[in-house]
Amino acid sequence: MVTLYKGNFIDTPTSDKFRVRENGVAIVEDGKFLSLETKVPARFSSLPVKDLGGAMVIPSFIDLHVHAPQYLQMGAGLDLGLLDWLAHHTFPGESRFADEDYARKIYPLFAAELLRQGSLRSVVYGTVHLASTLILAQALEKAGLFAFVGKVNMDRNAPDDLKETTKDSLKGSDVFCRRLAGLDRVRPIVTPRFAPSCSQKLMEDLGVLSKRLNLPVQSHLSETLCEAQWVAELFPKSRSYTHVYNDCGLLGPDSLMAHAIYLSDEEIGLIVEREATLVHCPSANVNLSSGIMPLGRYLDRGVKLGLGSDVGAGHTLAMYRAVVQTVQVSKLLRIVQPQENHRAVSLSEAFYVATMGNGEFFTRQGWGPCGAFEPGMSFDALYIDMGLPEAAEISALTQLERFLYAGDDRHIKARILAGREL
Repeated sequence: MVTLYKGNFIDTPTSDKFRVRENGVAIVEDGKFLSLETKVPARFSSLPVKDLGGAMVIPSFIDLHVHAPQYLQMGAGLDLGLLDWLAHHTFPGESRFADEDYARKIYPLFAAELLRQGSLRSVVYGTVHLASTLILAQALEKAGLFAFVGKVNMDRNAPDDLKETTKDSLKGSDVFCRRLAGLDRVRPIVTPRFAPSCSQKLMEDLGVLSKRLNLPVQSHLSETLCEAQWVAELFPKSRSYTHVYNDCGLLGPDSLMAHAIYLSDEEIGLIVEREATLVHCPSANVNLSSGIMPLGRYLDRGVKLGLGSDVGAGHTLAMYRAVVQTVQVSKLLRIVQPQENHRAVSLSEAFYVATMGNGEFFTRQGWGPCGAFEPGMSFDALYIDMGLPEAAEISALTQLERFLYAGDDRHIKARILAGREL
């Protein structure tokens, strides 16, 4: 099936600048972008054209790090640090998902909000509860979204009602991963919450599970200094926090490690060598006073990078907000640490990370390429109309910049995933 779309197409196939193609006609076949033409090709002249007028068409957003059970927690307790916030807000909230009826009420709301904000692909944390996390996966599937979902693993340093035995934790993840085989759009991801909440035995077993089932991995890395020190005490045989994951078989091309604020040069080198992806979560890191990832430095070192909302430490599921926050915190880091020679990240670099960078993870997992309007890529798009008068004579790129900084979901007029309008 072929569909034609006419509009102003903006994307970032490379990070150095936005590519703007105005008044283009996109040829989409079976959900894939074929080409962008200046007019309708003769062979398609009999087909109708969906004319989007002077509005913008951009790649839909991808959220590479988000906690579904924390959806109702957004904005709560953000005057605390990470570990206190987990103890007083997150863990009590996640305990409620032992109730499957509660999960059936909350998770469809989470999926609907992802869709509303234009995040049509995501990598999602559930809780330790097998049944409720299956409900989460089903809610995302029903919403028509593409997602990876992980059942969280914790066998120590967690409240009693969330702490599993090592055996039960591993078994639950194995069962969860197999149960998702029947879904079309949602796939499993191995999810040790973070090193402090998992014994070395559990981490090693999860590493074996990920390899046996050929599954990706998600976790947290070096979010705060006190957390990193805690990990050093818990895993004295490992050279660093990053080495803990590597030593347990959890660090590789299919690994997502969120935050990664306090890494040594040796750790950065190991991450580059292992081709793991670091996920920047600017909103959460500022809200919990954790610190600022030196994203510009990592980009220059060749680190694979992604971007996440990290709800609920992040206070919004809108990834366009995360794009702007990425630029802002990079400027702040340069200001507060001038001696470190940090560089600010450009808006095109941040947009690239949120689309192409995040899309590369899905591509590596066999979903097919996505993240830009390139031949053969999945046609994942948002139609953005700021409602500006023609007399304003604002260019398409300026309209996009205005949307990123000052727009909201009301300006997203259409959401298209793999050629299908949701």
